[in-house]
Amino acid sequence: MKLGLSMTGKHGFLDALKQVAFEDEPMPAEKHPPAPAPPAFTAPVVAAPAFSFSDPASVRPVAGVAPQAPYPLPIDAGVVLDNDAVYQMLLSKTDFETTPAAETIHKFLDPLKSIPDSVMPSNIKFKSAVVQASAQAGLTEDGILGTFDTLKAKLQQEHDAFGGKAQQFAAREVAGRQDQIQKVTEQIAQLQQQLAQLSTELVDAQGKAAHAQSQFEAAVQRRGSELEQQKALYASLLKG
Repeated sequence: MKLGLSMTGKHGFLDALKQVAFEDEPMPAEKHPPAPAPPAFTAPVVAAPAFSFSDPASVRPVAGVAPQAPYPLPIDAGVVLDNDAVYQMLLSKTDFETTPAAETIHKFLDPLKSIPDSVMPSNIKFKSAVVQASAQAGLTEDGILGTFDTLKAKLQQEHDAFGGKAQQFAAREVAGRQDQIQKVTEQIAQLQQQLAQLSTELVDAQGKAAHAQSQFEAAVQRRGSELEQQKALYASLLKG
């Protein structure tokens, strides 16, 4: 079994899981000097309650750290955060460093930080701390790994909660506007039909008006011509 560890970095020994691997077999003498036995702890052993790290209810906040209120899902208010801000939100909810497992490991690991890595490599420090945590606090390998399963379950809960909010947002902001667009489109289609009908009626009315005007003008000219002829006739008769 190999497990990476580093005692520096933002998340303590979690970063070490990417950098250092320790072996159950002894390290070759030509590469590392023999590691001295871990310093004995003289503090009285205080029995600690066993934790069931596979049980989500057993993961509690670190003492002295106020529990964080659930962050508001940004889409619920129509606010879109950038990718890093979303990640930081999720990190604050699923940070291994805030779990009892990490707290217990650091209780035995932090005192070993003063020992140079050339004397006690980082992986040996971590393994020694885990052994002491197991003996004095009841922390087991299954408990450590089970904590990550709990954090993954929490991450899934956050994912599901966001999905619900996203559906509500889509129903309110997306589907609602789609319905409005559909109604406006139908209204436009009806208005276009009315416009086409009115255009046809307009052309027909304009034709009737032009025909009536031409007929009236023709009648006026005809009657005017007849009156001129009658006038000339009567004028001739009056002259005898």
